[in-house]
Amino acid sequence: MENTEFGLINEMLVEKIKDGESLFYKALQKLIYSTEEELDDFLKRRITSQVAGEILRLISSNCSLALRALDGSRLIYDADKTFVQCIDQDFVKWGTNNPGISTLETSIQVHEMIKKGTALDIFSALPGNWNEKWLSQNQVIEFCEVYPDWLRQNGNGTFFLIKKDESTPVNIIKPENDFIVAGVYVYFGGLRIGAEPLRHGNVWHGEYNYRVVSPERILSI
Repeated sequence: MENTEFGLINEMLVEKIKDGESLFYKALQKLIYSTEEELDDFLKRRITSQVAGEILRLISSNCSLALRALDGSRLIYDADKTFVQCIDQDFVKWGTNNPGISTLETSIQVHEMIKKGTALDIFSALPGNWNEKWLSQNQVIEFCEVYPDWLRQNGNGTFFLIKKDESTPVNIIKPENDFIVAGVYVYFGGLRIGAEPLRHGNVWHGEYNYRVVSPERILSI
């Protein structure tokens, strides 16, 4: 029985490989020529993507959201024309000590929470590694100005992952040491932005459909 099953699988593989232009053939080629590190990264990203599907729902898949290249000169603590309601004073501490960095044009994705979790749970669930999940302070300001309709309304938050120091490498073992979460809230009189550590234990509840904005990460085999 085992030999018969193996033979059938073999025949199916041969049939798929015959067509050198098929998606299966191209995928198999890429797997064959991938390094162990690339395969490991691919598998981890696939698992992460499944976790994201349990906590987050992608709501921007049919839209093209992008931020232009920015020079990093605009920082949150000084963006009182954008965040007219209130700016958390923690941004003054981070902003005055750590200048922003320039960024290239960046495609953006927006997720909506569907299950509860802490900030670390939510951002861990996003696809990609920690270096691929954060936005610069300048990009957060730009998103709020260019795409205000994508911010969660009715006083519920839209969250962004930002670095305390944009110019330093991320500690992938303890990312909570390098990141903070910026939460933007829409009120009748304008926007308010708050900050909390990534490691904060507060639980965000899915029924409020909070939104999470991050760089777009396209998963491919």
